[in-house]
Amino acid sequence: MTAAEMLRDFIGYGRNTPKFEWPNGARLALNLVVNYEEGAERNPLDGDPVQEAASEATYPMREGERELTQESVSEYGSRVGIYRCIDLFDRFQVNPTIFACALALERNPAVTAEFVQRDYDIVSHGYRWINHFGLTEPEEREQIRKARESFARTIKRPVVGWFNRMPQTIATRRILAEEGFLFDSAAVNDDIPYFQEVAGRPFLIVPYSVDVNDFRFWRGTMFTGRDFEIYCRDAFDTLYREGERTPRMLSVGLHSKIIGRPARIGALERFLDYVKQFPDVWLASRTDIARFWAERFAPPGLWN
Repeated sequence: MTAAEMLRDFIGYGRNTPKFEWPNGARLALNLVVNYEEGAERNPLDGDPVQEAASEATYPMREGERELTQESVSEYGSRVGIYRCIDLFDRFQVNPTIFACALALERNPAVTAEFVQRDYDIVSHGYRWINHFGLTEPEEREQIRKARESFARTIKRPVVGWFNRMPQTIATRRILAEEGFLFDSAAVNDDIPYFQEVAGRPFLIVPYSVDVNDFRFWRGTMFTGRDFEIYCRDAFDTLYREGERTPRMLSVGLHSKIIGRPARIGALERFLDYVKQFPDVWLASRTDIARFWAERFAPPGLWN
């Protein structure tokens, strides 16, 4: 660990936000993210000492033993929920970003084919749905490379963005930069992208959201789909209003095993209906946002 790796930035853009316009003069870039993790979570079948604990339904588990109810909560996302999301995106002509665990794509070729057919934006969510906290640097680099190589086999194109299950390590971004990734999204500290110094060079960060995120259903801070719909609309309204002065970005975090449930999918449908009423909204993929920012704001000589 070095002092440089521990630096924090409490100032950011402050009052000096960059002057720019999103494509076609949009005042708000809206990025819908579906976290696709099913089959990549912790499980004794994959050699894990404990089974995944994050779930809709939690029951006591003993070390090394499977708990089938929790497994089935995850399986709902890959068997049913993801198709419900895809059908909705088709109706609204939305090209979402998929935060995909590489192993999850390996284990469901049918879903992977649907993603590829629609040319969905794929951002690496790691090889498995595990955080890197506690990994040694060689172990973490191996996980990053393993995910990249897996995507090359399943979707047949490079993946340039990264967002593994949080928390990351203080070395994650340096490894990503060294491995040639364009951006990381493991930050929730701004409403537009920014460059951060990593190992002496600027590295692109495209912030994400943990508050405009359906994971809150599992945290007990939302119960009905209406809760989520209203929260998304409130976030959209604020950022759209601010975007008249300074363009903004809104990330909406989704999970096929969560939003894909019958009582919740309507929240996403109603939110997209609401968004359609507004001009100057760029329904953008995360990688498109990253490339836009890199082309316009990368420091001179960064890509040399």
